Amino acid sequence: MATPGLGKLSKNPSGPGGEFRDVIVEIGLDSTDNIIVNPDYFQISKSRNEEVRWVCIQEHEHATNGPCFTVDFEKNGSPFYESQFSSDAPVSGLAMRSVLPGPKIYNYTVRIGNKTLDPGGGVQQ
Repeated sequence: MATPGLGKLSKNPSGPGGEFRDVIVEIGLDSTDNIIVNPDYFQISKSRNEEVRWVCIQEHEHATNGPCFTVDFEKNGSPFYESQFSSDAPVSGLAMRSVLPGPKIYNYTVRIGNKTLDPGGGVQQ
C-alpha cells in the first residue's frame, strides 16, 4: 500500500489496535551504483503517531562490521529526538513535541560507502 510521495505504510503490532504507524523509506543502489531513496520525500503524521523506518533494499549480505547505510539530519535540524539513523537503528521514533506540523522540509543525507544523496521529509497534522 503506497501513497505517492508519502512512503509505504507497514503494520506495526506495537501501535494501538495494530494501527499503521511506520512510514517505510527504501534505500538502495541502482544499476549504476547511485543511491536511490523511495520515496525521495517522506511525510509523517503527528496525530497518527507515525514514524519513519528506513529499510535497505540492496540485494547483498548485510555486513556485521557496520551499517550498510546511514541517515543524518545535519543540514537544517531533525524533526525527531535523534538526528542519526542507520540500517542498524532504522526507526525514527515519534516527531518531537516541539515540532509543529507544516511546510518545512527537513533535509537529510543518506550515505552508502562514499556515496551520498540528500532527500527530505516533513511533518503534517
